[in-house]
Formats: sequence, C-alpha cells, structure tokens
Amino acid sequence: MKWLRIPLVSLSLKKRLWAIIILVTAYLVYIALGDLIPKYWSIIGFRSFERSVLTLGFVIILLIALSGLAASERLTALAIKDGLTGLFNYSYIKARLQEEIYRSERYKSPFSLIMIDLDDFKSVNDRHGHVGGDHVLKGFADLLLETIRASDIAGRLGGEEFLLVLPQTSCLDAASAAERLRKTIEDFSFRIGNGSERTCQFTISLGVFSAPVGGQSVDEIISLTDEAMYRAKKEGKNKVVVVVR
Repeated sequence: MKWLRIPLVSLSLKKRLWAIIILVTAYLVYIALGDLIPKYWSIIGFRSFERSVLTLGFVIILLIALSGLAASERLTALAIKDGLTGLFNYSYIKARLQEEIYRSERYKSPFSLIMIDLDDFKSVNDRHGHVGGDHVLKGFADLLLETIRASDIAGRLGGEEFLLVLPQTSCLDAASAAERLRKTIEDFSFRIGNGSERTCQFTISLGVFSAPVGGQSVDEIISLTDEAMYRAKKEGKNKVVVVVR
C-alpha cells in the first residue's frame, strides 16, 4: 500500500541540525563540568586559551544550528500551510485525507468531511476591500480552529472554501458538528481589521460526507462533499446538506 506524502526537503536537514545541537550541547556541558574539578584541565593538558577559543567556536556553531532549525521550521510551515489563514493547504489536506482513507479501510472505522463555503463573500470584499476581506477570512479560520476538535484537520481549498477532515466520526456526528458551526458563524460578528470597530456578519453553507462507502478516491470523496455543499447553496444557503449513499 503506497502512502501519499508531501515531500518536505527540510526533513533531513532538520535531523542534521538536531545532531549538531546535541553534540555541541554535550561538549559545552563537558567543559562546564571540567571547570568544577580542580586541576582537571592541567592534568589532561588542555590549556585555558585553547579551551576558550574552542568553546567560542562551538557556541557560534550552536547559534547557527539553532537559527537553521528555526528557518527549517518556517520552511516546513510554508510547504503545508496557507499563507493567509494558517490552515493547511490543499495539497497537504489531500495527503492527510488519503491517510484517513487507508486507516478507515484497515480498521473499519468511519471518518467524515465537511466542505464549507462562505455565503456571498464577494459582497464583503466589495464593501470593505480585499484587505478587509482577508482580515475576515483570517478571523473565520481562527474561529474554525477554536471550534473543532484537536484531532480534526482544517484546510483552505482556496478563496472562501474550506474543508474539514473529521477522523473517526460518523455521519450523524459530523452533521451535528456542521450544524453547530453553522449556528456559531450565523451569530458571530467578524472584525474588518486589527483594532477596527467595523464588523460584518455572514453565513456559511456546508456539505457533509462520511466514508468509507466503497473504494472512492480522494478526489471522488472531495467531489461528493463539494456537491453536497453546492446543494446547500442552491437550496437557499446558510444550511447543512448531508450526502446519503
């Protein structure tokens, strides 16, 4: 069984950086312990000047390694996350969905998807500009993360469309979660910008699909969930539609 993965070029680099950090830290601890033992360095013939130069070099190496590790973490985040909302991007969420399909088939456990579209979001951009619209999208993403479980996977498909993957969740539970989210958004006022007193309200349309049903691919499952979401929009918006198979 072949697992779909997102290639992260920084993975091997991170391992090397951690190895350097551990080795340098071990050396610095060794130096510190040696200073506590009387005549330790004179016995082994390691002069003070040589020790100081070597220690300074190792400290510089440690700082470089820590900076490289921080940079690699940022690169990893850029590879799998949407730049505006901080949610997972489309490529990564498809990879995670593939994993959920394999896990569900192996352990005979359900999982569900919720597709979300912000109703009439163009009017938000028209009234408040794209900068204001971006603030609202970020606010929506933050609220989404506060609402879902830690085990759920939230991603942005693009524009004002979002996808939730709910592991080990039945269709009934997913529909209930979607309805709670719909109600939360309907009653919520989103700020247009940082420190701004201006707010806006909107509703969302949601499609729910649960698997496994029988051998669908990632694209087929997303398409079925997408169809349910579009049905919700065609039937008046601000509602949840569940795919029944």
